[in-house]
Amino acid sequence: MRTRTIASSFVIAALFAAPALAQSPTGEESVSLSTVPVVPTGFSLQLGGGVTGFSQKGARDRFGTGGYWDVRAVLGTGSFLGAELAYVGSARDVNATGLADNAALLGNGAEAALRANLPLTTGGLRVEPFVFGGVGWTYYNVANSDSNTSIIKDHANSFVIPFGAGLSLAWSHFLVDARFTYRGVFDDDLVATGGSDSQDLQNWSAGLTVGYQL
Repeated sequence: MRTRTIASSFVIAALFAAPALAQSPTGEESVSLSTVPVVPTGFSLQLGGGVTGFSQKGARDRFGTGGYWDVRAVLGTGSFLGAELAYVGSARDVNATGLADNAALLGNGAEAALRANLPLTTGGLRVEPFVFGGVGWTYYNVANSDSNTSIIKDHANSFVIPFGAGLSLAWSHFLVDARFTYRGVFDDDLVATGGSDSQDLQNWSAGLTVGYQL
């Protein structure tokens, strides 16, 4: 399955990257992981965005690759275990007969995830590979079209399972977080494909956030 393959690839990459990141430029270990707490320690607020798209061809034919934005609270920035709570928004162009040429698909939702970190410190810089997985909800609605006679509904709700991996760099109270997320989507009846079936809306996103940590 594609989702399992992507998740496994990121986990393996993070595990193989850890020994290299734990070394200083001189080859000496810069931090002892035995001193890193397991329970969530540290808190940050982050804001950012990036690019997002649907993974299935049918959805890609109807919706363009778009942009996303998020506001994220992270508990456990300095520990092995952590958790996240986020608002995630998105916008994509729509290509469908029965909608205006400038119609757009907007998404708004919330996600909660558990997170496993590998906090590595060199001097005042913390380099932190991480993986995450959780649950969420997305509300889709069609905008910029006065009428809709297409097979795309005006609005629909979807249950999502976001998971992925990333890398966080932190200096003093400031941090930059790069991540890739894949979302399995369920109960997605936004686009009818015939009978009781609907278009699969599994999607991916890649982007950056900047934040402040306490």
